[in-house]
Amino acid sequence: MILFTAEQALLSTLLAIIIGLPWAYIFTRYDFPLKETLRSLTIVPFVLPSITVAVGFILFFGNNGHLNQLLMGLFGLKGPPLRLLYSLKGIVLAHAFYNAPIITRMVHAQWERLNPAYEESAQALGAGRIRRFFEVTLPLLLPGLMTGAALAFIFCFLSFPIVLALGGARFSTIEVEIYTQFIVLYQHKLGAALAIIQIALSLLFTYGYILLEGRFTREVEVSYSRSTVPLLRRFTLGKGIVWLFVGISGLLFLGPMASVFYDSFTREWAGRTVFTLHWYSYIFQSQYEALIGAAPLRSVVNSLQLGLSAMALASLVGLPIAFVIARYRFRGRRLFDTLVMTSLGVSSVALGAALLSAFLRPPLELGSGWFAIVLAHSILAYPFVIRAVVPILEGLKQSLVEAARSLGATRLQAFRDIELPLIRRGLLVGAVFAFAISLGEMSATIMLAQPGLKTMPLVVNDLRAARSFGGASAMSSLLILVTAGAFIIIERFGERLFGGTRWSR
Repeated sequence: MILFTAEQALLSTLLAIIIGLPWAYIFTRYDFPLKETLRSLTIVPFVLPSITVAVGFILFFGNNGHLNQLLMGLFGLKGPPLRLLYSLKGIVLAHAFYNAPIITRMVHAQWERLNPAYEESAQALGAGRIRRFFEVTLPLLLPGLMTGAALAFIFCFLSFPIVLALGGARFSTIEVEIYTQFIVLYQHKLGAALAIIQIALSLLFTYGYILLEGRFTREVEVSYSRSTVPLLRRFTLGKGIVWLFVGISGLLFLGPMASVFYDSFTREWAGRTVFTLHWYSYIFQSQYEALIGAAPLRSVVNSLQLGLSAMALASLVGLPIAFVIARYRFRGRRLFDTLVMTSLGVSSVALGAALLSAFLRPPLELGSGWFAIVLAHSILAYPFVIRAVVPILEGLKQSLVEAARSLGATRLQAFRDIELPLIRRGLLVGAVFAFAISLGEMSATIMLAQPGLKTMPLVVNDLRAARSFGGASAMSSLLILVTAGAFIIIERFGERLFGGTRWSR
């Protein structure tokens, strides 16, 4: 069981890198219409509740799903050519869907700030494009790549709903076994023992990653602008390969989400499929609110308010910790770095139960579940801020700060005027990930949410439990749209908030 958990996490991380790294290259190298919008939308798969992704994969990649039906129709096949569900391949594919955006965002934030002079010097010495990438660019990208890969591995290692829904009875990870021991077999002591093993392994992986991250960090000259190439002009073989990759990976990301949208607009009527707005009208009817005790529109507002609050708190907590880790050398620094990442290795359900026990009863009673939920979301999210900022801070030349100090600036002024503008892209990436974590989090929220505090993922889960799959698809579609719109606004507002010249042209 432990070996399978590690195996599927490793394979999932490798596939996430194979998909995410080329997208980071595309965003850094090429210019095309709606580039900024598409870059904002890359985070949407990561924020989707696991149950929504599972439903989308079943609808699209299932034996009777849309993709198999299309292939059978085109080639006259009698059986489904792709059998991905309830197999290791299905688990790995779904995890790549979730975690490739992490690789893309982390590597892109690192890549676009690299001074192109490094690559230009290698080119002047006769190095070809492939050699320049592997010998110059890739070593400089290792901190960002390792950050994304480590986070992806940990999330795949801790994955529960995806494995449970798409793995079937044949596959069981540690998280699934913990659930089985606690909920199905009522073996609480064995479940607790497995949870301790899981946390210990997660912390071990995190500590190993931190050691490697520090080893591969390089001080580099930063660049405020990198030249880009129009993607839609002068077709070349290289651009053809890019378009082929975009098409194949687009099928992975758009197929499940498109299937959810399609399901939300259709229903079976008199033996045939008809297009209708029935499910959207259904989720906004008063009897729906009476059924689960929440208004859909209120759940949208709740999700946005909690997300923005958690993003602000996670950034306020994560940035000082990242600064301490990157700028100070002290005994036990790596251990401290590992401990602040502990929340990545803790089950969300266990975290929700702990907060419920500690803060919703005297003497630390908060009187409301709102702050408890924000606190839970922030605990789960602040490691993203740390891991997005630390590699960039460690890569900045200390001479920049020393020059400012020699001119009379205090340490705080040097950070505000020199370092903060240079790390703003990384900080924004971490903040957006924190917002994403909050919007899509369901496990801890379901433990802490009081009446009136239903979030969108909870509403999706309630509709699914009520076997209103069309309503769940409609609410999931609304969640996708709200999330995408919020990310676009946050990124563009964030650029103006941090000010200065954009990293890419």
